[in-house]
This record gives sequence, structure tokens and C-alpha cells, in this order.
Amino acid sequence: MFKVLDKYIIKQFLVTFFFAIFLLTLIAVVIDITEKIDNLISNQAPFKAVIFDYYFNFIPWIGLLLAPLFVFISVIYFTSRLTANTEVICILNGGISFYRLLLPYLFTACALALFFGYYNHNILPKQNAARIQFEETYSTKKDDKTYRQNYHFQLSNDTFFYAQFYTENTNNASNITLEVIDSNTVKYRLEAQNCQYDSISNKWKIKHYKIRKYDSPKDSLTTGVDTTMYLPIQAEDFILEVYDTETMTTDKLSEFIDDQVKKGAEDVSFFELEKYRRTAIPFSVIILTVIGVAMTTHKVRNGMGIYLVLGLLISGAYIIIQQFSSVFATKGNLDPLIGAWIPNIIFSIVAIILLIRAPK
Repeated sequence: MFKVLDKYIIKQFLVTFFFAIFLLTLIAVVIDITEKIDNLISNQAPFKAVIFDYYFNFIPWIGLLLAPLFVFISVIYFTSRLTANTEVICILNGGISFYRLLLPYLFTACALALFFGYYNHNILPKQNAARIQFEETYSTKKDDKTYRQNYHFQLSNDTFFYAQFYTENTNNASNITLEVIDSNTVKYRLEAQNCQYDSISNKWKIKHYKIRKYDSPKDSLTTGVDTTMYLPIQAEDFILEVYDTETMTTDKLSEFIDDQVKKGAEDVSFFELEKYRRTAIPFSVIILTVIGVAMTTHKVRNGMGIYLVLGLLISGAYIIIQQFSSVFATKGNLDPLIGAWIPNIIFSIVAIILLIRAPK
């Protein structure tokens, strides 16, 4: 009997979830086409590229983005239906404990979490690369340009580089400063109006510069119009966009984070947060599944409608907490690891409370 019950719950779980995801992706594709159709036509995007390069990669991205919440809604929907039909009461009265009833739910949730986690770490970044490349080629305006500003790099233990502005299409950094600091004292300072990266020589062409050397008791000042200098940074370090982290597998992202830390780059916390979220978000599937089962096994009047409303409210609360923790992790002093896991920690407490109060 247990095996039959397990198969029944697992089947209902998966069928409900994949049906919900199918409806979600269908709606998302229709909305996305509506928003991008003008740019796709004006940029003459090939139909084959639209289907295979973009939407074949867009669907997994949007599906995995909201998969944990749709797992939660799916569990609430079919479990509340079982409760409304008194099937849960019959199962518990038949000698099956609540925790035994929970096992097939946990098995399915763990399987989905492992699949989502592996996909997030290894497969989705490669698909995102193709999707983002398509968007940059066909779904944006041709005259779009990227301008960056306020970049800080630590080139070595005592050498620091700053650029106020960076223009992507010319590989040109403006208002730059290069300083060598020893024992909290500036020993060398280079200031220039701009410098341009030369990909052939792998050097930077610096224009309209002045160099100050602070050698007590006598300092020196040198000015010039044009010079060439090697710096351990490349154009890619400037033009890295937020979405570029989505195209890196976790192994490459870890290497990139280590490299950015060595260079003393800012906003490393954002990349660390992205790395930790790739595990935290799939794990939330397990937590939300436990909450959904524990919450919906109580039989109440108009249960399904009430449970669906509660499910939507809890889903909204999860998203809000996730956004707040992300902001504090990237803009504040919150550790990115804690920021990625705060929603799971809070909802784990909720899950434990609901498990204690669940009908046994």
C-alpha cells in the first residue's frame, strides 16, 4: 500500500508542477514576443535563430527562475485537493504517520532540487550565453552603447588604479589615476586624461599625463602627451556587465571571483551572491514543499481557495525577503553567503513550526 501511495503522490506532484511550468512558460513567451517583436523585425533576426538560439534558451531560464515557487503552488494545489476529499484523513487513520506521508514529497522535492542545482551550476550558464548574445545582436537598438564609471583595481599589494569613466566602443578610460602606496604614504602617482587599450600589444596608450614621484626630501614632476604602459587589466575587466555572471559556470565564476579579489575590484559581493544563490534557490524547493504539505493537511472550509491565497502570499513574502537580503548583501555589509540563505533560514523556521502543528 505504501508503494502505491508513494507513486500516486509523486505522480500528482510532478504532473501538477510540469503543467504549471508549461502554462508559465507559455505566458512568458507570449509576453516576451510582444515586447521584442519590433526590435526583432527591425534588426532582421532570422526565424531559426529566434527559435533555437533564443527561445530554446529563454524557456529554461524563466522556468528555473520561478521553479521553486511553482513547486510550492503545485504542492498546495494537489495536497489541498486530497485534504478536501478527506483522502489525507483516511491515510492517517489507516495507520500511516504524517512523517511517512511526507516521505514521497521529500523524495520528489530532493530530486527536483538536485536537478535544478546541477542545471543552475553547469548547463544554464551556457544557455544564457547564447540567449544574451542573441539579445545583444537582434533585440536591442543598434545605437545602444555601454558606458561604465568609477572603477577601482588593486594591481598589487601597493599599487592601485582608478578610472572615472569607461567607454566600451572605443576601449577608452577617462580621468585615470595610478598610485603606489607604501606604509600609508603615496610614493608614486600618475594622472591622465584618458588611456586606451591596445589589444595587439596588450598595453594601454596613456595620453596627456603627469607623473609625481614623492622621494623625500626632493619630489619630481614629469608631464607628457603620449606614452605606453603595461597594466595587468584588460578591456574585459571594464565592460563586464551584471548579466555576464549568468554566462559563467560555477567553476569559472569561482575563478573569476578569485581574480577580482586579487585585483581589488569593487562589487565582488554581487558575484559571490550569484554563486551562493545557485545552490540556495534549488534548496528552497525542499523547504517550500515541507511548508506546503504541513499547511494543507488541515481540513478547513473552502480549504483549496484559502490555501492558494496563502500560498501566493507566502510566495510573495519569499520574493520580498530574497530581494531585501540581496540588496543588503550587495550594497551593505551583509555577508553574501548569509544574504543568499536568509530566505531559506527564515522559511525553515516556519516549516518547523508548521510540522509541529501538523495533524499526526
